[in-house]
Amino acid sequence: MTALAFSNVSVVDMQQGQTVPGQTVVVRNRRIELVGPVADVAVPADAEVVDGRGRTLLPGLADMHVHIEPHAAGRDYDEAEAMRRAGQFLLVFLANGVTTVRNMAGTPLHLALRDAVAGGTTLGPRILTCGPILETRFTFPEMVEFGQLVVTAEDGRAAVRAHKAAGYDFIKVYNDLDADIYDAVMETAREIGMPVVGHVAFQKGLDGALKARQDSIEHLRSYDFAADTRPADVPRARYEGWLYTTPQRIQELAERTAEAGVWNAPTMVVERAIRTDAEMRESAEPLPAALPDWLRTELEADGLETIFSAPQREALAAGRGARAEMVSALAKAGAGILAGSDCPGCRLVPGRSLLRELELMVESGLSPWRALQTATTDAARFLGEPGEGVIAPGRRADLLLVEGDPLADISVIRRQMGVVVKGRWIAGADMERLLLDA
Repeated sequence: MTALAFSNVSVVDMQQGQTVPGQTVVVRNRRIELVGPVADVAVPADAEVVDGRGRTLLPGLADMHVHIEPHAAGRDYDEAEAMRRAGQFLLVFLANGVTTVRNMAGTPLHLALRDAVAGGTTLGPRILTCGPILETRFTFPEMVEFGQLVVTAEDGRAAVRAHKAAGYDFIKVYNDLDADIYDAVMETAREIGMPVVGHVAFQKGLDGALKARQDSIEHLRSYDFAADTRPADVPRARYEGWLYTTPQRIQELAERTAEAGVWNAPTMVVERAIRTDAEMRESAEPLPAALPDWLRTELEADGLETIFSAPQREALAAGRGARAEMVSALAKAGAGILAGSDCPGCRLVPGRSLLRELELMVESGLSPWRALQTATTDAARFLGEPGEGVIAPGRRADLLLVEGDPLADISVIRRQMGVVVKGRWIAGADMERLLLDA
């Protein structure tokens, strides 16, 4: 098979946190074959060569909280059209350097899509997916499309076993899952080796999720209640706790999270995108030109913000600083952090939303290296793939080429020259043509 070689390129060493100049990187058979100084590593005669001068190669990025659209259920198109559109949706991730995604609301369509990508019949990032979200009462009507009601403990146990048998990668739990059902889900999942991720059930609270060692918590759910330092008899409302917290309480929660071994996907970018009434009156960020028409239409019509009341949106905006402090404290405490964006809700463009999430992590106090780890080595570690997410011989050839050094300036991740997915090089201009054709 023809090799791919990056000549005289700088390489981000994700283990040491440094950028190494003057390297040659050779890819063959979907794997990295050689990495070393230009003087020591010859470019194979059969290689497609990419000039790396002034450019930096880093591992492909993982968005660990996405919703792969669209679903066919309740729409005016069939499963075949849904698959076609989903394939286009995946291209938008690749166009922004995302080579792995964790899909957080799964259906049988997503299993088929995952297998099509793995088998090479659909071009896209590697997919891991949960099954339908488990919930005792649907939080909002749209969950009918991608949720599963479990109203008894035995329902919960049966759902976990069924999702495992169907081939889903993990279980997702949600807000209104009853406490006894949550316990049954966790117990059964542990018995059969299924990770459990998602929101924090209101009836369990953060204490319950940490005690159960839920594998990952999304959006810092229930940290708002736990962060609230007001007297216990004061009525609590969602998101308001961030307005009544202290650095000491935030530090305590971070240390307890690290001790429990529970990971978090903060998804700061989506909560920044849930705007107040005043912010809604401002002009929204324009969408990129190279998008499939159907996706542009859906993004422009997105109504996720309407799920939240005006007071909730005001509280979310006022608590942005405290949530950033929580992310910084989690990092300092050694708790696991995953980069995720919750796209495409709130007009978030797949892939581009993850780049903004990484920038927000740096704004929260993480170094560019630490932020990039959340989308590379840490994502691999969470997925049970230690040693991946780096540029080294034998590792997956999922790579991103940018202009400049992202360890010096995180915004460099937006200056993308192309992506390697499963060993295939796609230059930026070629990717744009693929999107425009779509």
